[in-house]
Amino acid sequence: MKGLRFLGVAIIAVSIITSSVAFAKDNSTKKQYTKKELKQLRDVFDNYGCSGCHMYMHKDSTSGPAVAVIAAMSKAKTKEWVESWIMNPKKHYNEPDVRALINQYVQYMPNNGVTKEDAEKLYEYLMAVANGAYDKKKK
Repeated sequence: MKGLRFLGVAIIAVSIITSSVAFAKDNSTKKQYTKKELKQLRDVFDNYGCSGCHMYMHKDSTSGPAVAVIAAMSKAKTKEWVESWIMNPKKHYNEPDVRALINQYVQYMPNNGVTKEDAEKLYEYLMAVANGAYDKKKK
């Protein structure tokens, strides 16, 4: 039964992502990152405790979607939406794609007091992951 629920949520997430791609902004360019830059971006992610619920790359946890999943979903959104979600997740709790994630993981993303500057860095980190920069630089 849990597998069917996961499949249903996955189908919803994929359909939302694919339908939102046409509206995505600010994230189509693939910036080249140094190892140092990637580490600094990942450090922001770690410093806010994001890795407590979001495992790196494709390792889903029971607390929240994997970073790679978040990155793919973020790529389908605008930069402003992603930063708003990071700084004030409660504002988005009733949106269909967010509701699907809340239902899947049976918890809400907390407000971790992320600053605007750090939300921009977290967005940049997610775009780096989504565009494959993280995989290439990790080796």
